[in-house]
Amino acid sequence: VDSLFNRFDATLRSAGYLPMSGQILDVTLVAAPKQRNTNAEKADIRAGRIPQDWQDKPSKLSHKDRHARWTLKFTKAKRQDDGTIPATDLAIPFFGYKSHVSIDRKFRFIRKWKTMDAAASDGTRLREGLLDKTNTASTVWADTAYRSKANEDFMDKEGFVSKVHRKKPHLKPM
Repeated sequence: VDSLFNRFDATLRSAGYLPMSGQILDVTLVAAPKQRNTNAEKADIRAGRIPQDWQDKPSKLSHKDRHARWTLKFTKAKRQDDGTIPATDLAIPFFGYKSHVSIDRKFRFIRKWKTMDAAASDGTRLREGLLDKTNTASTVWADTAYRSKANEDFMDKEGFVSKVHRKKPHLKPM
C-alpha cells in the first residue's frame, strides 16, 4: 500500500497538484465482523498469541480478526417526544479499526494516512507521521480528539500552526 500511495503522490506532483493551504486531520471508524471467542481465546489474543485450537485449524484462523479491538463511540442523545433532550450522551460499543487521514485543505487529496485498532487513542497518531511537512501552509485543522499539550508542543516545535478545535466550556454557550 505504501508504494502504491507513493506512486499516487508522485503522479499528483507531476500533474502540478502541490499540497497547499494547510491540512485537515480526521478519523473514521471502520467496522470489522464481531468475533465469537471464548475467554481463553480472548486472553491469548490480548497477549499476542494465536490460540492453540486455531493453530490446528488453519481455516478457522483465516476467519478470525486478531487485530481489531473494541471501543466506545459517544454520541448525543436524540430529542424525546416532548422536545426535551436527555442530559446524558450515548455510549455505543464499536468493534473494528480507526482510519486516520490528513488531507490537503485546497485539493482535498489524502496526503497521509494511518490505520490502527479502534481502541487506540486518536491524539497520539498526530505525532506518528500523520502531518504532511511538504504542505506549503503550516495550519492544521482537527477535532478535539487531537488536542493535547503534547500535540500542541509537537506542532509548535515542527513549525505547524494549530487550529485544532477546543472543547465547549461546560454549561456555557459556544
